[in-house]
Amino acid sequence: MLTGVVLAGGRNSRMKGQNKAMLTYRGEPFIVRQVKEMRTVCSRIIVVTPEVSAYEKCLPSDILFVSDVYAGHGPLSGFHAAFTKVETEYAWVVGCDYPDISGQAASWMLSWFKDGDYDAVLPVIDGIHQMLHGIYRPQRLLPEITARLEMQQYRLSGLLDRIHWLGVCRDQLAAAQIETSFTVDIDTPEQYQDLLEGRAKKCGEER
Repeated sequence: MLTGVVLAGGRNSRMKGQNKAMLTYRGEPFIVRQVKEMRTVCSRIIVVTPEVSAYEKCLPSDILFVSDVYAGHGPLSGFHAAFTKVETEYAWVVGCDYPDISGQAASWMLSWFKDGDYDAVLPVIDGIHQMLHGIYRPQRLLPEITARLEMQQYRLSGLLDRIHWLGVCRDQLAAAQIETSFTVDIDTPEQYQDLLEGRAKKCGEER
């Protein structure tokens, strides 16, 4: 019913070239943590990347790796590449720089589709659309995504202007007893250091 998609094809420019998917947190690379979490709710997992060799040794052999058809045009091209391969009705799409993705949140967002004929359900936290931790209907969205790429309209958030989507807020997540830490992404070395120091502080307090 649900396919997991990890977008791991970015340039990592804000991370000064360091591969964000392979940053280590709690003893494992981000992408390893993500795949493990996705396996709790997904029947199949797709990783979008031009560098398969970077992940083959650390990820299970049944992962499907795909490359962008419209290379170099950001997350929207990653959506396109993955959605051409998704066979389930729904896909859970995440960016590779989210260290604490949540299968619980994904399942909860998936449940909202029964209440409306949505193309997507995603968190909107403090006014920010978290499109890289959302649930989507690939077969419905692929024609629109392809058209936007052909028209050189590469802004991912622009897709929301053309589809029927639902945003879920912090209060709704809290009512479902879901922490919003899953929406935190790591873009810079400073943010990564803050993540590590926050974890170290928490461990110290637990001791």
